[in-house]
Amino acid sequence: MFCLPYAGGGASAYTGLLRRLTDLIDLTVVPLQLPGRENRIAEPPAFTVAGIADEIAPATGEPYALYGHSMGARLAFEVARELRRRGLRPPSRLYVGGAHPPDRRVPLAAAVELPDDAFIDQLVRRSGALPELKHLPELRELMLPVLRSDFTWIRNYAYAPEPPLGCPVVAFGGLDDGEVGAAELLGWARHTAAGFRLRTLRGGHLFVKDSPGELAALIAADLTAGHAPPGPDELHLWLGGPDGHEAVLRRHAGRAVAGAVHAGGLTLVAATGQDAPRPPGASGEHGPGIGVALLRALGPGRGGAGAAGGRRGGGAGGGWPAELSDDEREQIEDAAEEDRPWLALHAVAAKRALLAACGEDADPAAAGFPDLADPGPWRARCGPGLERLARWQVVRLPLHTARGEVLAAVAVPPGRALLSLDMPAVPAA
Repeated sequence: MFCLPYAGGGASAYTGLLRRLTDLIDLTVVPLQLPGRENRIAEPPAFTVAGIADEIAPATGEPYALYGHSMGARLAFEVARELRRRGLRPPSRLYVGGAHPPDRRVPLAAAVELPDDAFIDQLVRRSGALPELKHLPELRELMLPVLRSDFTWIRNYAYAPEPPLGCPVVAFGGLDDGEVGAAELLGWARHTAAGFRLRTLRGGHLFVKDSPGELAALIAADLTAGHAPPGPDELHLWLGGPDGHEAVLRRHAGRAVAGAVHAGGLTLVAATGQDAPRPPGASGEHGPGIGVALLRALGPGRGGAGAAGGRRGGGAGGGWPAELSDDEREQIEDAAEEDRPWLALHAVAAKRALLAACGEDADPAAAGFPDLADPGPWRARCGPGLERLARWQVVRLPLHTARGEVLAAVAVPPGRALLSLDMPAVPAA
């Protein structure tokens, strides 16, 4: 497995992962050293995708994987495409950690335009850079040229559309990463035709360095097709064709609380640990302690949906869906016009999951979410007699599949932290 570093990082960032992975599975981990850092400190800190591909190309006669963290993920993606252009064997996996998908901008990259002190402050606060950069002139003098060079590359990067990769993509995210959340990581699914997975783990943006043991265990489980049951603080999701979900449910039988819902030729399965807390009144048909909903957006992610997992739907006179509360309608009307249909769909999916978990036949408009722009998880604000609905939290996930954009929503008791998602390759409808 070839590893590409984050901005300003060197090959030593992978020392912990290398040690722990080789203890778990038979895998050779090869951290690549980019110019201008560590044992290549005397070289100018510039690199090219073609140059990195040249280093990896001789090894493509045998199975290999790529791992890239943050900037390294974007680099690994481009290296995989470059190797494909050369007609070489693709990686068996593309692992990406803490990274925005390549078709999305990196907000932090704009910081490269700031003066030194402000630039370093942004990196320390937002991406986990060494705090010593603020106070040690020698370290700053050593690292600043590399950091500026790397962030200039990120800022100047321009995604060029090509066919999706023919290898699976597995994305990792840190629970405390304020720069790249699960919703952003899901965008990597657009760039593979061979299946996508998401795994979250404890740690911040640089979890590859700070939590190498947990990351190593996730990679080892992926490469060996391990299927551990979810723990009490985990939520496992599976989204695929309707003929594959029964095997997933059988795998969870007796080991987890699971539920499934179908829409638009797709099936969503959600599972949580059996010993998870169950709010009072949880009697939904999707399983005690869990509720799922799935909306398939029509067109390019805007304007309408086919749905499953709820009790009420539609709208009146071409207006907003009947499930929306007055406050939610006001929030939507205050949003940018192009965002309004999407916000409405997010609210509808969340409510259907919430009511499915509780087994409620209540008026959905009696419960509302106070901030539809909040990435979540969401907690409902409820009218008199429905306070019990506020005991749940709703996780919302925008998903890209070969059959179009879909919205998934899962209602679970509060406190669930770790999220995993499996999306096997599904033929286009």
